[in-house]
Amino acid sequence: MQVTVLGPEGPLKRALRDEAARAGWVESEDAAAVVCLAPDAVDAALQRPGLRRLVVRSTAYVYGSSDKNPGLMTEERVSLLPDNAPEQRWLRAEERALSFPNTAVLRLTNILAPEEGDFVVRQLASRIGRAVAGRDPNVQFLSLGDAARAFVAALQSDATGIFNIAGDGAIPLKKAYKAAGVIRLPGLAVGPTRALEFNWTVSAERAARELGFRAEKSTRQALAGFLDGRARPGLLDRSYDDFGLDLDYIRAWGAWFWFLRNVYWRIDFEGLENIPATGRAMYVSNHRGFMPLDAVMHLSLVLAQRERVIRFLIIPSLLRMPFLSNFLTKLGGVIANQVNAERLFNDEDLVGIFPEGIRGAFSRRPYAYKVRDFARSAFAKIAIENQAPLVLSTVVGHWEIFPIIGRIDSTWFSKTYGWPYVPIAPMFPLAPIPIPSKWHVRVLPPIPVSGLRREDAENPRLVKEFANYVQAVMQRNLDDMRGKRRSIFWGRVLDGTAPPAPAFESKSVAP
Repeated sequence: MQVTVLGPEGPLKRALRDEAARAGWVESEDAAAVVCLAPDAVDAALQRPGLRRLVVRSTAYVYGSSDKNPGLMTEERVSLLPDNAPEQRWLRAEERALSFPNTAVLRLTNILAPEEGDFVVRQLASRIGRAVAGRDPNVQFLSLGDAARAFVAALQSDATGIFNIAGDGAIPLKKAYKAAGVIRLPGLAVGPTRALEFNWTVSAERAARELGFRAEKSTRQALAGFLDGRARPGLLDRSYDDFGLDLDYIRAWGAWFWFLRNVYWRIDFEGLENIPATGRAMYVSNHRGFMPLDAVMHLSLVLAQRERVIRFLIIPSLLRMPFLSNFLTKLGGVIANQVNAERLFNDEDLVGIFPEGIRGAFSRRPYAYKVRDFARSAFAKIAIENQAPLVLSTVVGHWEIFPIIGRIDSTWFSKTYGWPYVPIAPMFPLAPIPIPSKWHVRVLPPIPVSGLRREDAENPRLVKEFANYVQAVMQRNLDDMRGKRRSIFWGRVLDGTAPPAPAFESKSVAP
């Protein structure tokens, strides 16, 4: 079998020749199978007579760095590259290549060879690594050998389309720099450093399924091999969360969280024993305060009392602000979508969600503890699809930390930060110090979905009924708790007498 390799001479081309030879492929100038290692080689390949198989190199950078990227992106993800980005040349080459019916495009993550041009790898090979202040995105690496093997696997396959190629796992950029002994130099997101603002990690599941290719070395193993014994000890021996959760980071904030929980907001709680000690579950709560401080307190309380980390599903706009995005990601926040939720449940995680979303966080006084329409949220569908019991947590006291008394409508602000308006609250926005109201947290017994089948998630009427049922249970408990509260600053509300929840009974039938 013969192959023509088009593109500049470099480490990848040499590694591909060696790997192809081991697989029984022989390089020839006029072969019917062609590998393009550069975007400007595609046109020449398409003009070759007798072309039967085309494999084109591309880069995972084409997805673009954006707060909307959910992490572990699949090939269906639309590119969010700016029109003037240099990586647009790879997208244009992909489009031309895919006009030929028997084409496989390989979007490679960072190849650990500085000569191949990946920005992150060039930083690792230098003494100073550029970064974006307030950001620490997860990155992936691919060994040179695995990159070459991916091309051989694509040559031997008849699968067509776009395939992500990456080593298993990911590592925070800061940890990669530290392992390499590189001095991290934070700055503004300009030029190539824009790629270092947000996660743009990719899923290589399709390549494993259709090309039969899986990288032999994980991201950490590939990086350790690249550093060739120079890696600082310990940093590449441990695993890292695919989405950025950092337990050491949470522990570093532990004393401050304890102060907020026990002194500042004096949180009373009951029913935390209802949270399963292990296994998948969905933690559902009402959302107030227009800052994600309630999520932080839920996480801290459950970690302290049940030794479990809530993996909150969060909206992309929360990641637009530097430092806040880093904070929420390291606390376990994951961009909300059904694929990410499924990944978390497959790991038997405790997944947190606020069905009211940002609408609940920005509730004005008339709706302080009136939960907004749960049927507009996808939480019920996700819970049914993943057969995850729901653990409801009702909270009274957190609306008062930033009671909204007015608003400023600003199209620019809403577009930039994702907030519906600029809220006016005591101490905000001039001095954003929350009011030390007293919080009361009631966790209810789990609501099972055992009576619902996975396929019931495709019945919109049933899903809406279930969402409304959950909303009614939560509202009943909020009304009960508010009726017992005498002051926003002191007193007890919880006495172990939560209203009993009726069983869920559906009136819908499968369509």
